[in-house]
Amino acid sequence: MSNKEEIKSLLDKNPKYKQDLFKRGFLITSNKNIDDKEYPFYGLWKKESLGQYEVYLHPKQDLYKYEYKEKIFFLIGHAYNPYTMEIDEIKILEKIANNSDAQDKSYFDAINEITGLFIFGYVENEKLQIIIDCAGMQGGYYGIAKNDVYISSHMQLIGDICDLEMDQYVKDLVNYKFYKLYGPFLPGDLSSYKEVKRLVPNTYVNYSDGHFTVKRFFPNENIKVCSNKEEYDKTIKEIGEQLHRNMELVSKKWSKPAISMTGGMDSKTTVACTNGLYDKFKYFSYISMDGEAIDANAAHTISKDIGIEHKIYDIPRNNDEFKDLDIVTTIINHNFGNIGKLNQNDMRKRLYFRDTEDFDVEVKSWVSEIGRANYYKKFGKKKMPTPLSNRNLTSMYKFFVTNRKLVKQTDKAFEEYRKKFDFDNGLYNYDPSDMFLWEIRYGGWGGLVITGEHRYSFDITIPYNNRNLLKLFLSLPLEDRIKDKPHEDVIKLMNKTIDDTGITIVNYNETKKRMYIEKMYFDLNNWFKFI
Repeated sequence: MSNKEEIKSLLDKNPKYKQDLFKRGFLITSNKNIDDKEYPFYGLWKKESLGQYEVYLHPKQDLYKYEYKEKIFFLIGHAYNPYTMEIDEIKILEKIANNSDAQDKSYFDAINEITGLFIFGYVENEKLQIIIDCAGMQGGYYGIAKNDVYISSHMQLIGDICDLEMDQYVKDLVNYKFYKLYGPFLPGDLSSYKEVKRLVPNTYVNYSDGHFTVKRFFPNENIKVCSNKEEYDKTIKEIGEQLHRNMELVSKKWSKPAISMTGGMDSKTTVACTNGLYDKFKYFSYISMDGEAIDANAAHTISKDIGIEHKIYDIPRNNDEFKDLDIVTTIINHNFGNIGKLNQNDMRKRLYFRDTEDFDVEVKSWVSEIGRANYYKKFGKKKMPTPLSNRNLTSMYKFFVTNRKLVKQTDKAFEEYRKKFDFDNGLYNYDPSDMFLWEIRYGGWGGLVITGEHRYSFDITIPYNNRNLLKLFLSLPLEDRIKDKPHEDVIKLMNKTIDDTGITIVNYNETKKRMYIEKMYFDLNNWFKFI
C-alpha cells in the first residue's frame, strides 16, 4: 500500500483527523479538475480564484490579494513591516505593488523589509512570480506535473494529487542509516519528486510559456563589514531596535502571543528585545525529555530575574498517555513528506499543544543562528573554504561514512544547485557557509520542520525572519560572530539584567568533543574527494 493509500484508509476510519492533513497548507494550480470534496481536501479547504489559477487553502491559512494595473499581487501566510510599522497584509502588498513596475532594486527592497511566514507573488494572465519569505520558514514547492502548474506548502500534497513516484536517489538517501543526523531534509532544492523543486530563499521563480525559471535577487551588492567601534555600535543598536519593533508588531497582530524560551543566546536576545513590552506576551518552555530540563530551568531563572511569569509545560514521556498518538504521528510524517520518521518526543509535543488555548501564536527564535557563524563553530574553523566545493557542501549537509555512491550523487545535487543558484559568483563577498546555513539548512530543514510539523500545534512567527535584519548581523566582524559577541551586546543594550544572570546554555551540538569529531569528518571527507 502506498503512503497516499495508507493515509486515505486511515482518514476514512478516523474522519475527525481529516482537518489535520497538510495543516495550514495551500495549493496554487492551473488544474481545474480537482474534486475538492474528495482526498486530500475533503470539502474542508477554502477555494479561491487567483487570475487564471485556483487556490486551495486549509481553514487555518489565509490569502491576501491586491490588484495593481494588470497584475494580482498575493500573499499567503502572515507579514509585518518593522520599517513602516504596518501589520495589514493588504497595505503591505500595496506598497510592494507600487514599487513593482521596473522589477528593480526598489521592488526587492520593499520585499526585503517584510518579516513573517509567507509566500508572496503576483499573477499576470498565465504568468506567475513567486518568492518565499526571508529564510523559507513557510515551506514552498513548485513544479509542472501532468501539464499543470502546482505551487504548494507541502511537496507531498503535490505528490498525492498527481500520484508522483518518489525519486530513487531520495529513497536511497532517506534509508541511509546516518540520514537523520543533521536533520531529515534533502540537498539543494530537491523534493521527493523530480517534477517538484523547493522554493529557495533569496531567489524568485517565474512561470511563463510552460516553463519555470529561477533567478537570485539577494545579495545584489557587497556587504560592508563594520570596521570600527562606531559602526559596530550603530549596527548593534539597529538590530536591537528592529527586533523590538518586530516584537511590538507581533503584540498588535495577535491577541495572545507567547515566546518560547530557552537559556540559549537566540532566545535571550528575543526576550531582551521585548523589554518594555513584557506585559503583552506570555512566556513558556517545555520538557518532553530529560535533556530539555536544563534549558527550561534556565529560562525560568532568567524570567524570575527580569520579573516575568514563565510557565514550564511538563509533557508526559509515556506514549500511552496520548490518545491516537499513532494516528497523529502517521499524519504528521505524511505532511512532512515521508522523508524520515520524526522523533516520538516531538510527536508527543505536537499532540500536547494541539488544543492549547493558552496562546494563539508561538514566537520562535529560529533564523537568528544565521548571524552566528554556525559552521565555523561546528567545524572549529577560523576560515572556511571559499568558494565551497561540491564535496564541501555534501560534508556540511550529511554525515556520510559508508555508501560512497550516495556521496557522489549528493555531490552532483550540489553541483547542480551551485550552477542554478549562482552560488559561487552571485553571493558577492558574503560568506558562503553563512549562505549555506541560510538557504539550505534553514530554507530546507527549517521550513520543512516548521511547515510539516511545528505548525500542526499552533501558528508560529519568527521575528528574525527579515532579510534586512540578517544583513545587519552578517555585517558584523566574523571573529565577533564566532564568539557570539553581537548577540551578547544586543542583550546588554536591550536588557542588561538578562546579561547579568550569566546564564547561557550551550547547544549540545556546540560542545568541544562534538566539534572535534565534526572537524575530523569534514576534513577527511573533503580529502577523499575522489572517493
